[in-house]
Amino acid sequence: MVTGTVSNVTRVESWSYFQPYANPDPEATVGDPDYTFLGDRAELGVRVDGARFDLSGAFNYVRLENLPTDAIGPGGLGTGAFYFAATGVSYSYQLYLGELTARFKSTDHQTSFTVGRMPFSSGGEVRAGSFSLQHLKSERLHSRLIGNFEWSYYQRRFDGARFDVDRPHWHFNLWAFVPTQGGYEESTNLSMPKVQVAASSFTLKSSNVEWQGFGYWYRDRRPGAAVVDNTFSPDRPVDITIGTVGGSYARVLPRRTGEYDLVAWIAAQAGDWYGQSHRAASVAVEAGHRWTRTPYRPWLRAGYLWASGDRNGEDQRHATFFQMLPSSRKYALSSVYAQMNLRDAFAQLSIEPRRFQARIEVHALHLASGADLWYQGSGATASRVRYFGFSGRAAFGDTALGTIVEGAVDVPILEHWSINGYAGTMSAGDVVRHQFTDKRLWLWSVENVIRF
Repeated sequence: MVTGTVSNVTRVESWSYFQPYANPDPEATVGDPDYTFLGDRAELGVRVDGARFDLSGAFNYVRLENLPTDAIGPGGLGTGAFYFAATGVSYSYQLYLGELTARFKSTDHQTSFTVGRMPFSSGGEVRAGSFSLQHLKSERLHSRLIGNFEWSYYQRRFDGARFDVDRPHWHFNLWAFVPTQGGYEESTNLSMPKVQVAASSFTLKSSNVEWQGFGYWYRDRRPGAAVVDNTFSPDRPVDITIGTVGGSYARVLPRRTGEYDLVAWIAAQAGDWYGQSHRAASVAVEAGHRWTRTPYRPWLRAGYLWASGDRNGEDQRHATFFQMLPSSRKYALSSVYAQMNLRDAFAQLSIEPRRFQARIEVHALHLASGADLWYQGSGATASRVRYFGFSGRAAFGDTALGTIVEGAVDVPILEHWSINGYAGTMSAGDVVRHQFTDKRLWLWSVENVIRF
């Protein structure tokens, strides 16, 4: 069977970032935190499903206009600044190969081997047994450590191989790959051979419960010099080797009033960070309830995430949890922070009035260590380290980062056409006020999405 896909996403994105303090040097410039830019991503794909093999491929074309040329200082003032930093001009465009895979299957389809350029999402190696559990996993477990960086226009794919064994009650997965350039980098056809990742997971599954144990190995030897940590040392060649092990638990409990859900996730890391011993960890616990028999089907959830930070930049131990290659915006719609050196207490409310879906979130954000940095980013995007992948700003001993209130809405117009909107604001905590005024950050975006 041959299936074709066509999609187009057009987005207007507007930032009013925190206002940087004026530089005392009258000859120096101060970054402009207010700007609006436009982007479009089109995709043309085809998939061939056979009895013993599947083939799939996709081409993408991206175009961005009106990128901000002065949204730097201190650091990038929103995502537009990172697109500009990658190109050096106010526009960006590229036609690139987004996917090309061959998947070979056993007669019973329970064992498969896939090779080529493909998407990958940590936590998403196996599809859940029920729609409710799959939706919960997709929203709250997928891509915490490795993901496709979906919100960025150029996204991210992986060149490598994958082996899967699927049985009714368990699933085993083994990967080896290098990520492509992407994210903010327009040279998206190229891979990053100096960034190497191996992954494995074992999942116990049923219709409403899933346990998973996972392990990831990450090695980064990209040429060029860049260091993002609290040593504040001169930049030097990237030298990172980290192993991560952990597990997750997801459960949906049907009840007379609706569905309760529970998510738990834990990860521990060990390895080498620029010659220092690396030891770090992260934990997330969340719970919620969806009222399935009431109007609007409200889904109320709350949770807490802790990701370790480094308490001493002068010793020989690095303790900042390293997210590797995540899709950060899945857990931080504003994309202003990463789940590194972080404590995030949050609440969410989703509703489904008639045909559209709406979601509002509140996040109380603190750093795990005031001796570490305020991090943001989604991992490596370029081989030459023009942008390390994460950026950081000093906290100067403080931990209060701020409070975010944000919401998103998805409005289907026709079967293949929808319009999505997002708006958010963040107050400035003590960490922010060291380099910015107490002006609030504002961000909004509107997307026009067509998919066939």
